[in-house]
Amino acid sequence: MPGVTLFTSLPPGTTRIVNGHDFGPAYQRACIDSWIAAGFDVVSLNPESEIAQLRKYDFPISYLASPNPRPRIVEFLTEACQCPTELIGIINADCLLLSYPAFVQGIVSGARDGLVMVERVNIDPGSLLPTGKTCLGFDAFFFSKADASRLTIDPDLAVGQPWWDYWLPTEFAISGIKLLRPQSPLIFHLDHEQGWSQACWLHYGRKFATRFSVVDGTRNPSLSAGLHEFLDSGSIERDDLGGLADWCFNWLRENAEFLKASPDDAAGELFGKILSAISNFDGMHATTLALAQARRELAVSRAQLEQRSRLKRFLLRLLRVLPISNRY
Repeated sequence: MPGVTLFTSLPPGTTRIVNGHDFGPAYQRACIDSWIAAGFDVVSLNPESEIAQLRKYDFPISYLASPNPRPRIVEFLTEACQCPTELIGIINADCLLLSYPAFVQGIVSGARDGLVMVERVNIDPGSLLPTGKTCLGFDAFFFSKADASRLTIDPDLAVGQPWWDYWLPTEFAISGIKLLRPQSPLIFHLDHEQGWSQACWLHYGRKFATRFSVVDGTRNPSLSAGLHEFLDSGSIERDDLGGLADWCFNWLRENAEFLKASPDDAAGELFGKILSAISNFDGMHATTLALAQARRELAVSRAQLEQRSRLKRFLLRLLRVLPISNRY
């Protein structure tokens, strides 16, 4: 297996409650073991204080010190360009990778050709069954060191923050780098409460729209047109951004080529189909796409109603100040 350096940022403590029992440390170790079983060299970026706490678990990985409480995406890219392997990965810490050889070979092959975006299956912590719901995001990316060196990215964007998993692949796309995705999920994730606020989600969503609405639209005209539709409708200023996240997630999926498990691997293809069926992988995305379209249409309708309301108020004010004739 060719060398791949996989970057993450482990939390100093992990809690995962299943039927009243905390499997947090065991779950974190299982995630790390799955990455190592796939043949990846694992590196975690953390502030010095967290590294000291993490070493007590004796995870078989390397650590790099970050000057920030939460490592920035630009730090991962900088370290990626300096690491000894030609292929790089970034993964959320709480994701268990399905290290089936054909899938891993497919990821590695794809990373030489572009950016591989990997989605997850959400597991209900009560029933331990797939929830059948999409997380509307990506939890792992694989790419070449050469492609990483071509990117620029917002220096404030940190791993685990909302929108980072849209921002990174969109930067690849506008740089002319091919997007790829497996035909089935390759990651399992034990569900938990989100770790960020709605205010943070809105902040980075608006920054995302501002950033990519001004790029050259000739390379990705559908991206430019879609963003301007949201901006022109005024939905970006709303508290839900008018479905922008749903639309962006589906734009990334639809503009990515399918990644085969590995050449001439019929067993891998069959396994992928089984995974897709079990997790309702395609069905939940069809629902997401329909929801995104409905929210976009609702945002446009709201904007039109507000415009009419503003015109009505203007006319009423105008009638109050106009002189009234006493002729009749």
